[in-house]
Amino acid sequence: MRHRTISLAALLVLTASACTRNPDADLWDCQFAVQKDNAGRSAADIAEREQSIAACMSERGYQLDSSKRACTTGSVTPQCYQRRPD
Repeated sequence: MRHRTISLAALLVLTASACTRNPDADLWDCQFAVQKDNAGRSAADIAEREQSIAACMSERGYQLDSSKRACTTGSVTPQCYQRRPD
């Protein structure tokens, strides 16, 4: 019976960790949501899309990692975002 209890506990931990959000999943969701609303190709559309992605990631608790020069507002690279300290 003890073996079954450990297995059940391990299953619960794996299930809970699978539901935990990460920058990859959140960025994908933000890109998808923004793309649905703004699919234009003009410079204004692209700038608006970048701002919308940044705002979406901010709402989810992330901030742009300013220590990385390649990371700019609206970046679509998950490594450019870090969890905001609480």
